[in-house]
Amino acid sequence: MELINQGAEGKLYRASAEEVFGTPLPYELVIKERVRKAYRIPELDHRIVLSRTLHEAKLLHEAKAAGVATPVLLFVDRASYALVMEHVPGPRVKELLQEDPEGSCGLLAAIGTDVGSLHEAGIVHGDLTTSNMIWREPSVVFIDFGLGEISPEIEKQAVDLHLFKQALKSTHYAHWEPFWALFCDAYSARRPDAGQAVIERIAEIELRGRYVDRTE
Repeated sequence: MELINQGAEGKLYRASAEEVFGTPLPYELVIKERVRKAYRIPELDHRIVLSRTLHEAKLLHEAKAAGVATPVLLFVDRASYALVMEHVPGPRVKELLQEDPEGSCGLLAAIGTDVGSLHEAGIVHGDLTTSNMIWREPSVVFIDFGLGEISPEIEKQAVDLHLFKQALKSTHYAHWEPFWALFCDAYSARRPDAGQAVIERIAEIELRGRYVDRTE
């Protein structure tokens, strides 16, 4: 296995199916292994890390059931707190938007529709950035639900969108406004009943953030 990324919460490996299962598959695998924390009581750490691993697996399943593309989850390894998934080939949406901003209207609309589907199903991604989306024609594949949760609350869904808006501003600053408008139009169209309320809540979140900045 090849370590391809390491963060505070986990390690990401790339491997062949033969390495993991002893049999070939028509795609490579990605293994996401959650890291245990030495500062926690071992029994408590086991429960927390296992719970988060199983929760992310559930979110991947629920997102797919909602019609949103996610990596195929092949196996949950409870012993090593790992998710074994297909490796999704293709460029990240981040790079596509940077390389061809003028030709990305359809891509932003697709993302808005998919996020609307997630929220309609009560799924909050938790780390909604263009780095966590991969283009595999004809779909955007959403990855890394490690910070996600199940919630129908407008506030939590608005926080999800606020994070995406901030990601557009910081990573795609020259085009973030038309990108955001396209996203919101598609999101609202997917959620004619609740979409606008979620988008409008973002203004309150931003206002609270500015107030905290002034008082610190």
